[in-house]
Amino acid sequence: MSRDPDSGPAPGALLSCLGFPGWGGLHLVLPGRGQPPALARRLELCLRGDGAAGGQLLPALLRRHRDLEPLDPSHWPWAVESAMAWPRSWGHRYLLICRWGSASPLRIAAWQRQGEAGGWVRLCAPVPLSCFNERFLTPRDGQEITRATPRPTTIRAMAPTAQ
Repeated sequence: MSRDPDSGPAPGALLSCLGFPGWGGLHLVLPGRGQPPALARRLELCLRGDGAAGGQLLPALLRRHRDLEPLDPSHWPWAVESAMAWPRSWGHRYLLICRWGSASPLRIAAWQRQGEAGGWVRLCAPVPLSCFNERFLTPRDGQEITRATPRPTTIRAMAPTAQ
């Protein structure tokens, strides 16, 4: 059954941010509504509302969304060799990468928790942030979707390539 990402409590997520100038690797806990559409909305607000592009996205994200909590290094689940080390409250994981000098400096990958054992299934390989937002943002307030198929740039970005 499909759930509306804006209704009721929802599982949180982990957002790992790497490659941002002036920042080391930063791992942020999204306390609730960690589904891809909710994260895409947060990121889109920073891109459009704050004009944050490239390396400025992470500081804008932290300023605008104060409910994001840095993950204490003593709680990094990847330091423990067990799928159960990942908190059950995290339904998704994301990797947001800033790659300077590339045509699309912001790329994101997503995983979703599957089953009781805590395994992870990839929702999308690293794609440009614009493609992620295009894929997961839904029209709001009665807006209609005018494209029946994704843009060619989205299709190319989602195609498997050697990275």
